[in-house]
Amino acid sequence: MKRLPFVAVVLTMAGLLPFLFGACCIVFFSSGVPVPNLLMAFVFYGAVTLSFWGAVQWGLALDPSPSIITAGADRMDVFRLLLGVVPALAGWLAAYLAFAWQPVAGVAALALAVPILALVEREGWRRGALPSGYMGLRWIATAVMECCLVVVLLARAF
Repeated sequence: MKRLPFVAVVLTMAGLLPFLFGACCIVFFSSGVPVPNLLMAFVFYGAVTLSFWGAVQWGLALDPSPSIITAGADRMDVFRLLLGVVPALAGWLAAYLAFAWQPVAGVAALALAVPILALVEREGWRRGALPSGYMGLRWIATAVMECCLVVVLLARAF
């Protein structure tokens, strides 16, 4: 099995910086004018991140020389392609809720989608469908994102 390259770990951690920065700005700004724009940027970055996680599944399904060979690989590839679309749809829904209704609704949608996707991927990892080390990195990213989302929800609620 392929191992995750070190650069993947570094880029994942760097990809969390906009989330951390956005959450800090939303929490520590007064409830003045910049907060709605920051909330929208926060939700849109979360939507893009969900789409990226879905693209990981597409990359695994379309790899011409898969590093993980399982029984029923064709069926697994179809499942991966379907699973790869769901996070993009969830991200779009969060962005739509933020834009058409309230930004906090988009944050709430992301707060539901991020851990659910991680749990679905965990099940795939347990079946040997993901590279070693992926879920460890994925749990770190999920924990940081979920903490940021919950903190923003609590800050906007009170």
